[in-house]
This record gives sequence, structure tokens and C-alpha cells, in this order.
Amino acid sequence: MEIMLLRHGESEGNAQGRMQGRRDFPLSALGREQAARAGAFLVGQGPFAAVYTSPLKRAFETASVVAAQGVRPEPVVDEDLPEIGAGTLEGMDEAEIRAVHPIFMERHLTETGDFSDYGGESYADVQARLRRLMARLEARHRDAGDRLLLVGHGGFHYQLAKALLCEPVPRVCILKMGNCTASLLRLRVRRGLYMAELVFHVPVELMAGPALPASGEGAARLFR
Repeated sequence: MEIMLLRHGESEGNAQGRMQGRRDFPLSALGREQAARAGAFLVGQGPFAAVYTSPLKRAFETASVVAAQGVRPEPVVDEDLPEIGAGTLEGMDEAEIRAVHPIFMERHLTETGDFSDYGGESYADVQARLRRLMARLEARHRDAGDRLLLVGHGGFHYQLAKALLCEPVPRVCILKMGNCTASLLRLRVRRGLYMAELVFHVPVELMAGPALPASGEGAARLFR
């Protein structure tokens, strides 16, 4: 099985530098442009056995724009694909987080991805969710040649890729998931372990087409 991960295009929350989590921001105008660019790229990467998307607007809209570019089959919502829940941090920008929750900005890198102290998902919650997702995909898609497209979010996609690529799974792995980055993971049995290899990791800026305007996400890369 092969899994193509596509992060959503720039959202209004990205453009404002806000921690999104489950907060439901739509795509910005640039995000729709990025999604169209990604869709044109993905048409040449099919056929896909299935397309699954997070139900959150920024991902669902991205999947819809990709489908309009000719990527098939039509996207199906999967309730395990939303972004990591960030609890009370959701909707805040960096200045607001520093004012209300200053400790969050000073946490060690190994503590990122865990929002349980703020009423969001814990690291263990996220790992359980991605294992549940993978078990369901493996049960549905038993053909080794099936290529799936998952349209979702930087934080959750990062955790999913890390879990599939590494054994044991590290808490930290630097893999930038920019808006509309496409990552192809090929799962195979490696010395008795079912693991993935990263075939490619393509940011939207390297997909064919004229130069895109700079994203407003900028330094707010942690605020998914």
C-alpha cells in the first residue's frame, strides 16, 4: 500500500498566525490557489484507490479543489483525520498564547504534540488515533498496489508519517509539512516489520506552475 499525504492549503487561521487545532477556519484565497496547484500535480500521481479527507473546512475545501482538478475518486470524510486538538490554545495567536499560557512557548521540543495540559489531545491520544486509522485503512485496502490520498493537517500528518517511518517511534523528527506539501509513503515489509519509506516530499512551491505569493503562515509553522 502507498499513502499520499497532502496537507491543506493556507487557511485564514494560518494567514493570521493562529493555533487552529479543531477550530474550523476556511481556506484563504492563497490556500485555494495552492490547492489547485496541488490538484494539478496529483492528477499525474494517480490513480488513487481512495481519497480520504479530514472534515475540517480547510482540509475538506482542499480536497474539493483537488477533485475539481480531476483527482478521483471523490473524497470521503474520515473522522480520524482532523488536526490534533489543542484545547484552550485554539484560536490564539502567538502573542495571546505567550500572555495567557507562557509556559507553552517554552516547552522542550519533546513535549510538542501533547495538548493535554490545555484540554486538548495527549500524545498518547494521537498515537492511538493514528493506529486506529491505519488498522482501518489496512483492512479496507489489502492490494499492495493501492495508492491512497489522505488530505489533512500538518500536525497529525507529521505524527502519522513519523509512526510509519520509524521503529521505535521517536518523539521528535524534523519533517516540515508546509501548506499543500505532498508526501508519498510506500509501505512494505522490512525484515519482518511493516514500515514505510519516504519516496518524495514535495512542497507546493516546487510543483509546476508560476510562482505563488508568499504564504502568511511564516513563523507560525507550529500553529496548525
